[in-house]
Amino acid sequence: MFPPPRGRRPRRVQPTHGTARTPKRLLVSTSSIAVATLASRITGFAKQVLLLTVLGVQIASPFTVAVQIPTMVSELLLGAVLTAIVVPVLVRAEREDADDGAAFVRRLFTAALLILGVGVVATTLAAPYLVRHVLLPPDGEVDVALATALAYLALPSILLYGVAALFTAILNTREDFAPGAWAPVANNLVVLAVLATYVLAPGEISLDPVRMGDTKLLILGVGSTLGAAAQLVTVALAVRRRRIDLRPLRGVDDRLRQFAGMACAIVVYVLIGQVGLIVTNHISAAHDVGGPAIYANAWALLQLPYGVLGVTILTAIMPRLSRHAASGDANDVIGDLSTTMRLTLMSLVPVAGFLTVAGPQIGEALFGYGNFRDDAERLGDAVRWSAFTLVPYSLVLVHLRVFYARGQAWMPTWIVLGITAVKIGCAVVVPLVAAAPDLVVPMLGAANGIGYAVGAIVGWVLLTRSMGAMTLDGVRRTMGVAVGATLAGASVNLLADAAIGRVALPDAFERWDAPLHVVADGLVFAVVTASLMYAAGLPELRMIRDVVRRSRPGSPEMRDTEAAPTAVLSLDEIRSLAALDRARWIASSETPLPRRHPP
Repeated sequence: MFPPPRGRRPRRVQPTHGTARTPKRLLVSTSSIAVATLASRITGFAKQVLLLTVLGVQIASPFTVAVQIPTMVSELLLGAVLTAIVVPVLVRAEREDADDGAAFVRRLFTAALLILGVGVVATTLAAPYLVRHVLLPPDGEVDVALATALAYLALPSILLYGVAALFTAILNTREDFAPGAWAPVANNLVVLAVLATYVLAPGEISLDPVRMGDTKLLILGVGSTLGAAAQLVTVALAVRRRRIDLRPLRGVDDRLRQFAGMACAIVVYVLIGQVGLIVTNHISAAHDVGGPAIYANAWALLQLPYGVLGVTILTAIMPRLSRHAASGDANDVIGDLSTTMRLTLMSLVPVAGFLTVAGPQIGEALFGYGNFRDDAERLGDAVRWSAFTLVPYSLVLVHLRVFYARGQAWMPTWIVLGITAVKIGCAVVVPLVAAAPDLVVPMLGAANGIGYAVGAIVGWVLLTRSMGAMTLDGVRRTMGVAVGATLAGASVNLLADAAIGRVALPDAFERWDAPLHVVADGLVFAVVTASLMYAAGLPELRMIRDVVRRSRPGSPEMRDTEAAPTAVLSLDEIRSLAALDRARWIASSETPLPRRHPP
């Protein structure tokens, strides 16, 4: 695809192993990735808000289902395997081969194109069946014909997403993280432009019958593929700048077979998560025309605070935890695990509490516009019912990373199997106990949370059996303080709302009623909970202050680390860094991907 120019020898890429990499440089790389992650989540959330307000539930639900297919298939064909086997072998090939792994990259790219091409053809042939029988019930509330038409237009994204993931992995092994980190942002910006074009385009999508030639239908379907293309172009340009040879070369590297067991475990892991998503889609679509869209966007809203708080905590802690796990130091692993859990609880328990109290108002404030105005409160109810999921979900991710760091590749698969089984069991019961169809989607969110709660408990038990008895005293204290402060903040919010109510605004400013209400409640809640946790003297608050101080350029701690011997990035760290962006375009799936480090 990008052969080296004639008459010039490809520039030799220095192997990652053995290069000097100072702590300051690691900090800069981590910070840039964190900024890109935040930008990706913000633009992605803006995209989801605009999508709902422009399309409305009747069109947004089929569109949500259609774009799920390319992400699910590309992840199953290539994404999971990249993390499990490709990145470690890329690093080894760079270090061991006389050509710095150039031939291996060529073989890998050729094989990836073949696998993804076959996947596109097979999925296109099976698209009607996949939409009508796998992702949607044939007699449900969601328009199957529209979802099928949009799916046909979105299926080329399978190839685009897969190649983008491969290019990101290749760049990350060369310590070039920025292109892969910013690629999802490019995707989101293109889709935002597509939605603006959709609004300006004349006409409407015909639903009875669905016509493939409708201008707006083509804008939506082709636009989603253009977003995937922008994501690929972002990383492809970086590959070209590095003059990486991608000319076709047949053959299979024997080193790949060494990692087949882990690859199998992670592929099964992804399959299990997709089964849970399929069941949820079936049940929500059978009872609510907006079910798939509301469920997916409620989960996307929950992912926003997790991406800002939970991911930041894991980014700071998990590299150290991985090194301790690799060295077999169980005591240090237990200490890192306890620290991570306490920071997670301190940060996310209050967020979950506020989302529970203010869920409907948040739904109105964020989504109560355009064609989604009448359904915004329903999305807020879904957020309220599932907000508690944030805490067990985050703890499960921590547990999975510990297992992968310790080389126990199949243990996370069994945990996710249990989570999905509990989730599906609860989801099947939901339609039987829901008092109204509007409650089905919120209760499905609660079912998802129950599954993760069980997974968090089981994960802790398995970790205890694997590493020995672990004290919970610090975790219990942090949990107690966080829950107590959250309940106090929620009580103050409820009392204030009951005593004062909403301030009457002039008609011209009526649309700002919900946003102002959320901001006021949020400020009160934050002041109360933060004050109580500070008064309780949580050591985690002091820990965060110390980390910020050490991270500032010119601080004594930073000067000391710069003067220390340089560190070498380990194979485990490289493997995890290569997976940083792999899941960012999988917005529809709530199952955590098996990564060792946060996205």
